[in-house]
Amino acid sequence: MAWLECKFKSKALMGPVKVRVYLPVEEAQQIQAVFTLLHGFTNDGDDWVFLTSAVRYARENQVALIVPDAANSFYHDMVYGGAYYTWLTQEMPALLRQTVQLPWEREKQFVCGFSMGGYGALLLGLSQPERYAGCASFSGAVAPQLMLEQAQDERVQVVFTPVYGKELILPEERNLFHLARRVAALDANQQPKVLCTTGKQDFEPYYIYQQNQMFLQQAEQCGLKLSYLEWDGGHDWIVWDRSLVYAMDAFVNPGYNETVLQGWRSDVTKQGG
Repeated sequence: MAWLECKFKSKALMGPVKVRVYLPVEEAQQIQAVFTLLHGFTNDGDDWVFLTSAVRYARENQVALIVPDAANSFYHDMVYGGAYYTWLTQEMPALLRQTVQLPWEREKQFVCGFSMGGYGALLLGLSQPERYAGCASFSGAVAPQLMLEQAQDERVQVVFTPVYGKELILPEERNLFHLARRVAALDANQQPKVLCTTGKQDFEPYYIYQQNQMFLQQAEQCGLKLSYLEWDGGHDWIVWDRSLVYAMDAFVNPGYNETVLQGWRSDVTKQGG
C-alpha cells in the first residue's frame, strides 16, 4: 500500500499541478481497477481524501486512486485560464505512466466526480469512451447550459466567464447531451457504463437536481444506457460518500453497497452513560 503526492510541471497549465495517487497493493497486476476522482468548484483533490472514506473503499476493493487538482476549470481548456482538459487527457496520463505502475487497459479505468467534477467525469468518460469503462457523476452540474442561461446572475458570470468567455457559450464538444447522443450510437461494448446520483433537495443556486432530470431525459431519448439513483439529500459529502460506494458496486464489486449499507443500518444494541 502506498500514498503518493506528485507535483508535475504542466505545459498545458504553464505551471505545477498536484496529483495524488493511492496504491492499495504492492503489485500492479493485483489492482482490480483505477478510479480517477474529480473535485468540485472551489475544492481540490484533498477533499476526496479528508472528507470521504474513499481510501478505505478503495482498499477494500483493491482499487487504485488518481486524484488531480483542476482549480475552477470545469475540466475545460479555459478561455481565460489553464488547458485542463488537455492536461487531464494527454499530459497527466503520460506523466503517470512514467511515474507509477498502474493497469491502463480500458476495462480497468473509471472516472468519478462530484458537482463540477460530476460534469467533468461524464465529460471525460463520454468524450473518450475508448479510454474509460465507466464514468459516474455525483450531484453533477451535468447541464451547464441551464446555468449559462442565468447569465444575468452575477454569480454565474463570475463562475463561468473564465471558462467559457464573455459570451458564455457552451461548445458542442463539451455539451454532455451531444456526447450522450454520440456514445449511444456506438456498439454496446464500446459504451462506458454511466452512473448518476443526486440528492432530491439539491436546488438553488445551480439547480443540480433539475440538471440531472434534464440529462436523464436526454439519455432516455437518445438510448444511452444510464443508471440513476436519487434519495433525500442536498449538495454535500453525505451524498457523495454514499455515491462512491454505489460506484464501487456498479463498476467493480457487485453487492458491495449492501455490505457497506448494512453496517450503517445496524441498530445500536446497548447504550450506557
